[in-house]
Amino acid sequence: MAEEEKTVVEGQPQGEEITEELEEKLPFPTARVVRIIKENFQKEHQLKSEVKIAANELLGAILRDISQAMDKEEFYTISIEHFNKAAKKYKTVDLQKKKIERIKKMLEKQKIELEEVVMQIEAEEF
Repeated sequence: MAEEEKTVVEGQPQGEEITEELEEKLPFPTARVVRIIKENFQKEHQLKSEVKIAANELLGAILRDISQAMDKEEFYTISIEHFNKAAKKYKTVDLQKKKIERIKKMLEKQKIELEEVVMQIEAEEF
């Protein structure tokens, strides 16, 4: 291959191909990351290379964070309990989102009930 035609901005190529050199720097095999993403799509999508790279780097950052948290354990052998403790913040995001949605629904219901009470009070004043 002649001179590299892809321009690199902040470590990411602008073209649709990921170079072998960049592939070696990523934490996980790109093909596996792409396969996981596409398995969770319900519609057909084409992923740009920057999405593949960003997803790969995010997964690497999450695993580094979990590893650093497990490293703080005093035990020589790391068990699943240590992993679950270190990964807890990533697993609870969805639970927090569901709690927020439930609270919003409760507040909306209370708002409607309060509006009905206000309307009843205003109707009695006349």
